[in-house]
Amino acid sequence: MDSTIDFDNLERPILLQFYADWCAPCRTLTSIVEHIKEPIEEHVDFRPVNLDKERELVEEFFVRSVPTLILLDKQGNIYWRQSGVVPAQVIMEHVLNVS
Repeated sequence: MDSTIDFDNLERPILLQFYADWCAPCRTLTSIVEHIKEPIEEHVDFRPVNLDKERELVEEFFVRSVPTLILLDKQGNIYWRQSGVVPAQVIMEHVLNVS
């Protein structure tokens, strides 16, 4: 992921999925997100963020555990943040409601 993204001036809302390759719950959440990726991307940009490789973003968003989802609105404000495995319908509910 390009860590030079200007989060204060987004063209569309963005969903960040913080994960680690060694994290079993991350793999579960990834399969959930992959299942709904197409409808997600109709409404927001989606970016996976590897905890071990994207340290600047991990620090910028104060991610302390994985998996963590962070949904930013177009102004770069955190609209929704959730750690742990989340059902697909909860993710879609937030994605559909962010402006």
